[in-house]
Amino acid sequence: MALRGAAARRYAQAIFDIATEQKALDKWLNDLRALSGTLGSPQAVAALEDPSVTEETQRKVINDLVPRDLNNPLAINLLYILADRQRLGLLPRIFESYQEMYNKAKGIVVADVVSAVPLDEAHQREVANQLSRIMGGKTVQLHMRHDPRILGGIIARVGDELIDASVATRLATLGERLS
Repeated sequence: MALRGAAARRYAQAIFDIATEQKALDKWLNDLRALSGTLGSPQAVAALEDPSVTEETQRKVINDLVPRDLNNPLAINLLYILADRQRLGLLPRIFESYQEMYNKAKGIVVADVVSAVPLDEAHQREVANQLSRIMGGKTVQLHMRHDPRILGGIIARVGDELIDASVATRLATLGERLS
């Protein structure tokens, strides 16, 4: 598994270098997201990496499956290379690695946020703004989920930082103080 992650990072780094040179970081991010969603599924990978499938058939299937709005010949060549090398399964990891590089270059941090109930957009913006202040003004991208066990408040993880402002934790702390 570690080798596959390292290989994915190498591909992502090469793509990132090309995207930086072309001043097309956003375009590549969108292209990789679309390709990962379409051709990174286990079913597509298994079908395209089947040893009985010829290179010509692989290319035809890839061309048929590539989203119509994708007109990046380098991205399509990437797919051909990955399929030829039996590495199409790396596509989701390549996308993840590229997105990490993209976020770092753009000053974006990702926060995994747990709330007791789903938050509406206004509350999500407020959480993002508060976390942005804590993170020194960086742009914060939220990955939201809810868990009723925290009772109220939020728990946010940004990198190695854990911010636990949940009611469950506050009650547990209060219980420890009282006993």
